[in-house]
Amino acid sequence: MRKYKIMNIKTLFLVCFVLTFFNIVILGQTKDKITKVVIDAGHGGSMPGAVGKLCKEKDINLKVALRVGKLISDNFDDVTIIYTRKGDETVDLYKRAEIANKNKADLFISIHCNASDNKSAHGIETFVMGLGKTEESISIAKKENADMLLEKDYKTNYSDFDPNSPEAYIIFSLYTSAYQKNSINFASKVQNHLVTNTKMEDRTVQQAGFWVLYKVAMPSILVELGFLSNAVEEKYLVREDTQELLAVSIYNAFVEYKNLVDETLKPYLPIPNSTKAAVKISESTTESSNVNKGTNPETTTPVTGSAGATDTLQTKPVANDIRFKIQFFISKDNLKTSDKKFTPLSDVNKYNENGYWKYTTGNFKTLNEAQEMLKAVKKIYKDAFIIAFCNAQKIPVLEAQKLME
Repeated sequence: MRKYKIMNIKTLFLVCFVLTFFNIVILGQTKDKITKVVIDAGHGGSMPGAVGKLCKEKDINLKVALRVGKLISDNFDDVTIIYTRKGDETVDLYKRAEIANKNKADLFISIHCNASDNKSAHGIETFVMGLGKTEESISIAKKENADMLLEKDYKTNYSDFDPNSPEAYIIFSLYTSAYQKNSINFASKVQNHLVTNTKMEDRTVQQAGFWVLYKVAMPSILVELGFLSNAVEEKYLVREDTQELLAVSIYNAFVEYKNLVDETLKPYLPIPNSTKAAVKISESTTESSNVNKGTNPETTTPVTGSAGATDTLQTKPVANDIRFKIQFFISKDNLKTSDKKFTPLSDVNKYNENGYWKYTTGNFKTLNEAQEMLKAVKKIYKDAFIIAFCNAQKIPVLEAQKLME
C-alpha cells in the first residue's frame, strides 16, 4: 500500500511537470507581440569567420547587423533591440544564446556570410534549426559551429560536442521546437526579400544543425548573405550600398513578419537604388558556374512561380493580376483539398512553400473582400490570415496593396 502511494505521488509529479512544460510551450507559441529582438553579428574579435581577399566575414556581419538594428529602432517604438556584439569583440557561441534567452527575446536573427572550397558557389540562403540531410548543410553547420573550438573551455561549455564530427550531429535528430513553424515563416520572408531585392541566386530556406539556433528558446534564423569565397560576390558584398540594401531587405522582412504576428499594417521602407549592380552579380556568377548549388530538396520546395535567379529579372507584375486568399492550414503531408479536415470550407486550394503544404480558401480581387471572409474563417481556424498572389507568385500583402494603388 505504501509503495502504491509513492508510485501515485511520482505519477502525479510527472503529470504536473508535463502539464507545466506544455503550458510554457503554448504560452510561447501564442504570444501575440514582438517587443524584443536579438540581432547576432556572427563571429567577431579573434573569430574572423570566412576570410576573403578584400574583407573578413565578421566585419560585414557587424555592419549589416547594426544597420538592421537601427532601422528597427528608428521605426518601432515598441521594439527593444539587443545585440550580441556592437564592435569587433569575441563573444563565445554559447553566450550568444544566453543573451537571447536571458532577455526573453521574441526573435533571434543571426547574420553571416558564406564561404566554400568551390569558388563558383554563390547566392543567399537562410537557415532554421534542424537536422541537415545533405553534405552541403552539414558542411555549413560545421563552419559556423567551428568558433567553439577557439574558446578556452569549449569542452565544458558544449558537453564535449565536436563540431567536426558527423556523429556529433545525431543529437539534432532529436530536435523538436515549439518555435520551428514561426522560424520557417520568418526565414521564408527574409529569403524572399533578400533574393527579390538583390537579384542574387536563391539557395532557398534550409535546415541545418547550428548550435546557436539549437539553444535559443524563440523563433530564430541564421542568414548567409553571400559567398566571400566567390570573387565577384565578395566585391559586391563589401560595398556600402549593398550592405544598406541587405539591411533594408531584412528589415522589410521583419516588418512583414511583425505585421502578421501583431496584426498591424506597418509599411515597408523603399528599396535603395543598387539593384542594377545586383543583377550583374547574379548574371556573372551564373555564367561562370554550372555546379550544383547545394539546395536541400528534403527541407525546401519553392512556391510555384517564386522568384529565383531568372524570375527576379522579369518585369514588375501588373496590378490587375493580384488576388487575395485566406490561408488557414499548414501541413508537411500533401493532403487532398477534399480532406474531411476542410469540410467546413468550400473552394479549398493549396500550394507548397519551403517543404510545407499550405491550404487556402477564396480568390478575391480586393483586400476588403478578403478581410470580410477572414472573419468567418477565423471562427473555424483561429490562426487564419490573408496572403496575396500576383501572376501565381506569392507576394507580401502590403506590396499587393501598393501595386493596386
